[in-house]
Amino acid sequence: MKNQEIESGQKAASKGLRAIHGPHLRTLEALFRHPTAHNLEWMDVVALIEKIGVVHQKADNKFALEVDGEHLLMHKPHTKDLTSSEVVDLRHFLLRAGWSPESPSQAAARPEPAAPSLMVVVDHHGARIYRIDVASADASKREITPYDPHHFLHHLTHKGQSREQGQRAPEDADFYKKIADAVAAGGRIVVVGHGTGKSNAAEHLTQYLRTHHRETYQRIVREIEADLSATTIPQLLELAEQALGPPS
Repeated sequence: MKNQEIESGQKAASKGLRAIHGPHLRTLEALFRHPTAHNLEWMDVVALIEKIGVVHQKADNKFALEVDGEHLLMHKPHTKDLTSSEVVDLRHFLLRAGWSPESPSQAAARPEPAAPSLMVVVDHHGARIYRIDVASADASKREITPYDPHHFLHHLTHKGQSREQGQRAPEDADFYKKIADAVAAGGRIVVVGHGTGKSNAAEHLTQYLRTHHRETYQRIVREIEADLSATTIPQLLELAEQALGPPS
């Protein structure tokens, strides 16, 4: 009986996916737009999730979203429009559930990667990559260590950084390619960036991965904005724990 229920649910999900069109499809496309959309309305997102999954309203303006076995807990935005970070969280939630404008099809079961979780800390000056592991002394905590699989990437310098009047040269694709190569063998990825818009190297990195390294892009679980000029290693670890959740 249970197998029949699962099969029935899968067929229902498939039918729902094929039914996406009009405003729901436009909302899905807006969630994956680069640069990140700044006029995406909360009620449109709720309508999309209700079409393809389930939305539960909880206390304190919290909403539990569920699509194809994936879950996301969100606060209702203070305004009608979502912030950039909320759009990114929804984007990766939908990717984990198997949804994107390119492939709106039933999610395939993807096991949790056995490879280490990684954190990429990137701005237009350079990049640092860290490995996030369960602490050897306490399985309920994590530890952070530099990750340099190719022995040259602990601090990767952005060659396009201009020293004249503080301006930058055009983006150096090789800079992002080396980051992509370094994290290719990893598991879940947390990206920490500094700045907004064209000055946000993290945004350029995720767009590069989305275009050239789709599988790696889909392993990004969170993009975080932080003041990298003052962020300490313990603070980076705290950000990683917030993004990855408790150790399993």
